[in-house]
Amino acid sequence: MSQNESVNFFMRVVNERHKDLITNIDKLYISLVSENKKEKVTANEVALGSLNTLSSFLSESDTPHWLTDLKGRLNWYVTNHSKRNDSNKVLIDKLIELNQQIHNHKWTLDQEVTNDSYNFDEIYERFKIASKLPELFDILIDTLEKMIASGEVDSIKTVTGLQQLLALLKQNKSGSYFSVMASWEFLGGFIKNTMWATLDSIPVIKQMKKGFEKTVEDMDRELDEVHKSIAEEMRAKYNTTVNSLTYKRQSENLLENKKETA
Repeated sequence: MSQNESVNFFMRVVNERHKDLITNIDKLYISLVSENKKEKVTANEVALGSLNTLSSFLSESDTPHWLTDLKGRLNWYVTNHSKRNDSNKVLIDKLIELNQQIHNHKWTLDQEVTNDSYNFDEIYERFKIASKLPELFDILIDTLEKMIASGEVDSIKTVTGLQQLLALLKQNKSGSYFSVMASWEFLGGFIKNTMWATLDSIPVIKQMKKGFEKTVEDMDRELDEVHKSIAEEMRAKYNTTVNSLTYKRQSENLLENKKETA
């Protein structure tokens, strides 16, 4: 079955959220057999949160029965943990019953959905062209080129890092949804790197860095709007949720990095 890059990205996100759920369910089980009541409640809330995140990525037809069953029991525990003495046992029994299904489920999409409903690229391209994303990509690329060409950065490691980021942005700025988001994830990690923070010690580069960070924040907001537009169209057109299009905003990473290096 042929799958485009965006479908692969979607499935990767679903599988990652499934792994998060498995981790939190395992932690919940350990908490339930402990003596710490507060820990039990907190672990259940965390597990329920990861379950809701996974569920939000799926249409009703893609949601397995065990996920619905598990959600019902976790919500039941929220209401009954302080009312029933056997609430821990009831939840443990359910976790044991569903254990194999939780851990071994394999996610698939049928061919019709794969080739149509989750083809993000055509919709993404339309909204990207109408946005400021192409212009903002060009600004980021231009700034990096000026940083490298200035000759002010004397660290070979730092120059190499800037060159790698530049090459990635150039290569993927006109690429598929998957390519752009892969670049964005890399950028989010790059601006938290201590190597990036050291550029503040170079007066000429510091101003360029500040402009680059401002562009990242502008691009972050623009990507957020594009994602919202895509999600709305997907919901209207295919009657399904596509919260897999949400992402951790890179400007939050940037602000966190500033606090760490202040």
